[in-house]
Amino acid sequence: MPRGWIVQPHEPISKLEPNLWTVRGKIPGVPGFQRRMSIVRRADGSLVFYHAVPLEEPAMAEIAAWGRPTTLVLGHDQHAVDAQPFAERLGLRMFGPARNLKRLRARGLDVAPLEEIERDPDVAFDQVDGTRTGDAFGTVRSGDRITYLFADCIQNNPPDGVNVLLRWLGFTGGPRVSPPFRLLFTTDRTALAAHLRRLAETSGLVRLAPFHGRVIDVDPAATLRTVAASLE
Repeated sequence: MPRGWIVQPHEPISKLEPNLWTVRGKIPGVPGFQRRMSIVRRADGSLVFYHAVPLEEPAMAEIAAWGRPTTLVLGHDQHAVDAQPFAERLGLRMFGPARNLKRLRARGLDVAPLEEIERDPDVAFDQVDGTRTGDAFGTVRSGDRITYLFADCIQNNPPDGVNVLLRWLGFTGGPRVSPPFRLLFTTDRTALAAHLRRLAETSGLVRLAPFHGRVIDVDPAATLRTVAASLE
């Protein structure tokens, strides 16, 4: 039976930039683990959602007052549990990485490739090199400040509040590429490391916002280089 609109406990909206909001909430069926939805406001007032997290009605009303929802970007199929009800409620067109379209569409989702997203000078999405799913990531420009939005290739989960199994599997202790991601979702560690190093050279980089874990806003370039070195 298709999943309906189900709101899990979530934090208040965090307004990181004038054009970038995020909110963290509980992952259905995974105790002690959280996910982040990012929302980017384009110059024309339209909103791009990176991942789908149903929110309480006051938060949804605040988002509706902020801009016009048009677009939902999915990191990959494992992050699509709430995609259909979210897209239906807001009237969104869905996009995902080309390497993962078959799996996304197997879930019954009408998903177009990232390349078809309307171009905008302040927000863009692409695939991460060396990953099996494409692991879509976003680039958000806020004036001269750059934020990178990540799906799973970089996680930053603190040990507190995360269940024992997830800690044992290596999902905490970030920022890092988790052992499960290396084993199951990385096809070329050298290519992934090289991509992260290229991102580290971005002028104006101020922040990394992973799907899982805390935002990284202290020397994000050094973080990318450290994570890249751990792959080799």
